[in-house]
Amino acid sequence: MITPATIQKINDEARVEDIVGEFVSLKKRGVNLIGNCPFHNEKTPSFYVSPTKGIYKCFGCGKAGGSINFLMESQQMTYVEALRYLANRYNIEVEETELTNEVKEQINARESVIIATSFAQKFYTDYLLHHEEGKNIGLSYFKERGFSEKTIEKFQLGFAPSQRDAFTKNALANGFQIDILKKACLTSKGEHSTYDFFYDRVMFPIHDVSGRVIAFGGRTLRSDKTLPKYINTAESEAYEKSKVLYGISFAKHSIRKEDTCFLCEGYTDVISLHQAGVENTVSSSGTALTPDQIKLIKRFTDNVTILYDGDAAGIKAALRGVDLAIEGGLNVRLVLLPDGEDPDSFVQKMGEVAFREFIKSNQKDFILFKTALFFDEAKEDPIKRAELTRDIISTIAKIQEPLKRNEYIKECSRIMDVREQLLLSEVSKILRKAWKEEGKSMPVSDEPMPISKEEKLQHEQQFRVSTKKNEELEKNIIRILAEYGPMAYEEGKSVTQEVLEHLDIEYFENQDHKTYFNFMIDNYNKGLLPTTEELINSEENRIKNMTIHIFYQPYDISPNWEIKHDILLPQKSDYFIKDVKQSIALFKIEYLNKQISIIQEKLKDRTDIEEEKKNTKIYMKMHQEKKELSKIVGTVIHSKNNH
Repeated sequence: MITPATIQKINDEARVEDIVGEFVSLKKRGVNLIGNCPFHNEKTPSFYVSPTKGIYKCFGCGKAGGSINFLMESQQMTYVEALRYLANRYNIEVEETELTNEVKEQINARESVIIATSFAQKFYTDYLLHHEEGKNIGLSYFKERGFSEKTIEKFQLGFAPSQRDAFTKNALANGFQIDILKKACLTSKGEHSTYDFFYDRVMFPIHDVSGRVIAFGGRTLRSDKTLPKYINTAESEAYEKSKVLYGISFAKHSIRKEDTCFLCEGYTDVISLHQAGVENTVSSSGTALTPDQIKLIKRFTDNVTILYDGDAAGIKAALRGVDLAIEGGLNVRLVLLPDGEDPDSFVQKMGEVAFREFIKSNQKDFILFKTALFFDEAKEDPIKRAELTRDIISTIAKIQEPLKRNEYIKECSRIMDVREQLLLSEVSKILRKAWKEEGKSMPVSDEPMPISKEEKLQHEQQFRVSTKKNEELEKNIIRILAEYGPMAYEEGKSVTQEVLEHLDIEYFENQDHKTYFNFMIDNYNKGLLPTTEELINSEENRIKNMTIHIFYQPYDISPNWEIKHDILLPQKSDYFIKDVKQSIALFKIEYLNKQISIIQEKLKDRTDIEEEKKNTKIYMKMHQEKKELSKIVGTVIHSKNNH
C-alpha cells in the first residue's frame, strides 16, 4: 500500500491546472482557468479550474474534484493508478508499506492469471489470422457475420485449434506453469494427460474496464447438438462474471460522451453495434443484470437503454433486469426490436442512423413498456388489470429518489386510470415492509393525506424559512473543519479538537452535514487531521463534493488586487481563531434556541411541581449559556421570562 507520506507529497506537488490542461484546452480568466467541460457536451464554457484552491468544478454538470479525482473520472483510473501516474509525472518516489504474505500471494496469483490469459489471447488471435484451420473456419465465420478486419483486430477475436492440447503445449514451451494455466481456466488436467479447456471454437476475449484480457467466451461452429453452443472461463482470481460487462473497455468513453449506455445480450450484438458506430454499447453476456454490473455502468452514466430481441424470451430477459437497475439508481428505458431481429442483425440491416432513430422513437420507460405489452389483454379483466398495476407499483417502489418515485406514481395513475392516492398508499406499504425487514423505521403513513397546492406551497415556504438559517450555520461548521481542521487553535489543541469538544452530531439536522461531521470524528479518533487538499481528493465522493461546493466560487480575488488598490487583505492566520469561536457560538445559540422553546412548552404544564422545578433549572442554565455565547459574537440577549 502507498504510504500516507507519499500521498501527501503527491498532493503537495500535483498542480490541478497542469493535469487538467493535459486533457482540456484552458484559457485564463482572472485567477482561474476556464474551458469546455470534458464530462458533458457544451458550447459555452462552464468548466473552471482554480489553481489557488487546487480544484476544478463544472457549473454545468456539477462534476468537481482535485488532480487525483480528475484522472479517476476522466481516464477511468483507480485511486492507486492515479497516484502512480502523478508520482511518475512529478518524479516522486513511491513508498509502500510492507504487504502481508497472504496479500502478496493474492496479488501475484491474480497477475499471473492475467499474464497467462493475455498470452492465450495472442495465441488464439494469431491462430485465427495466420493458420489454415483458423482462417478457413474461424476467420470465414467472422467475415460471414459481417465483421471487418479492423473490428476483428479491435476486439482481439481468435480461434482455438481443434487439436486438444495445442495451446497447452505452446504455453508450457513458453515457460508457463501448469498450475497457473489451470487457475486461468485455460488447461484441464486428466488422470494421465493435460488438454486445452477451449478447442475448436471461435474465441471472444473478455476485457476488464482498463482493457486487460481476463477471460474468454468460446462458440462452437459445429452442428452437434450435444455440444454447448458457448462455454466460458470459470471464475478465477482475475475474473468474476457478475462484475464484468462485455465491451466496457471499448465503450466507456462513448458512454460518458453520450451520457447513456445501450445494454444488449450477446458478444456479436456488441461487436456489430460498435462496428456500425454505436459504441456506447455493452453486454451482460447472456446473464441477468447484477448489482455489480449496475455499479459499473453508473461509473460512466446514470442512463441505460436495454435492447433485446422482440420474441417472448427477449421480453422476459428485458424485464428481468429492470427492477434491479432501477433499485441501483439507473434511469431505465427499454426497446423491443422487431420480431425475429436482434441488435446484431438489425443494425447491419438498418445502419447506424436508422438504428439510432428507431431507438429514439421506440424506447419507453418501464411503465409505458409494461402497459404497452400487457394493457390490451388486462383492460377488460379486473384481476389481470390489478396484477399489472401491482407489478408496476412494485417496480416504482424500487426507485430510491422520493421525487422521482412520486413522478412515476403520477404517470402510473394517469395511464392505468387509478387514483394517485391509492397508488401512494400501496407504494408506502411496500416501502414500509422493506424497511421493516432491514430493521429501519419509515416516516410515511399507510394513508398519506392529500393537501391542496396552496397548502403545499405554504408548507414548503415555511419549511425553507425554518431550515435555511440552521443549514447555513451547519455548513459554516463544516467549512471551519475543512479549512482550519489541522491548524493549532491553542498549544496542544487543533481546531478540529476544539469543535468536537463543543459540538455533537445530534446538533445537526441536515443528513449530508451529519455525514461530514461523522467523517471528521472518525478521522480524529484515528489520529488523523485531513487537510483541505486531502478532503478535496478524498475517495469518499460525498466528502469531496461537499468540500468543493463549500470552498469554490468561480470568481476569486486576484493576487495583484492588493497592490493595485493599495489595500492589505487580512490573512487566514490573522482571523481564523475568531472565526472558529464565533462560528461555534452562533451554531450553539441556534441549537439552544430550539431547546429553550421545547422547555418553554413543558413549563406551560404545571401539574407536576417537581418536573416544573427541574425544567426551570434547565431553562435558566440554557439561557445563561446563551448569554455567555452571545458575548463572543457581540450580540445582546434580552432576558424574557415566559413562565
